[in-house]
Amino acid sequence: MDSIKYRYRKSVCGVTILCEVIPMGKDFTICVWDDRGGHVGSAVMSVARPSLTGHGTSTTTSVLNRPGHKDEEVARHLAETVAACMDCAVVCTCGIHLDGITPEQIRDILKACRELEEEIVEDLQKDHM
Repeated sequence: MDSIKYRYRKSVCGVTILCEVIPMGKDFTICVWDDRGGHVGSAVMSVARPSLTGHGTSTTTSVLNRPGHKDEEVARHLAETVAACMDCAVVCTCGIHLDGITPEQIRDILKACRELEEEIVEDLQKDHM
């Protein structure tokens, strides 16, 4: 079994977003949090499946959100993207916290997480396909 753990860091809005990807057979567990301690705000599981259109791969996704937290968008997008690209199951937990976060900071954090996502997919495809 592959024991490689991938680690990523991205600074934005005065915090550093941390991410670890752990291979589990052909599947992956992904954790995303901030350097101020983080938390579990959302847990998402996405499983690749043939698209209902008959073309390509899509995902079926289940979500558990902690009341009052808005981490689902990061966790869901990351889990669905990796699951579809790698044809596997992915569990992603996310907890990024900024006191008094503004809409602009939310956009900046989402953008930074999409950039991390691109790095992750590139690394996983290189190493596992």
